[in-house]
Amino acid sequence: MNEDEEISDSAADNSEARQGPNAEARPALAPRVRIQKDRVTGGSALLYPEGVLLLNPTGEAIVALCDGVRTVAQITAQLAAQYLVTADELAGDVESYLNRLIERRLLMIVT
Repeated sequence: MNEDEEISDSAADNSEARQGPNAEARPALAPRVRIQKDRVTGGSALLYPEGVLLLNPTGEAIVALCDGVRTVAQITAQLAAQYLVTADELAGDVESYLNRLIERRLLMIVT
């Protein structure tokens, strides 16, 4: 992420949070959110000031690609190749999952 890039950190003010991220949106972890392996389950978890969100393997695969550089379309294409399905088959589910994380302020859209 470049220093010149603006980051939308308020989901309430972000129209993409209400409508869902579009294919060209670049999601990234929100400030003060980090991904870490859970000591008990061995799975990944999103840690944030208010709590912990345990990720299933699919959620982990999606969140791991949210680096603020890749677009939603690129994330979907990479997951489609990984899971041997078409990007069209995954697009709705990926966008829905990202939108839920944006609404919870765990992800943001880099602009």
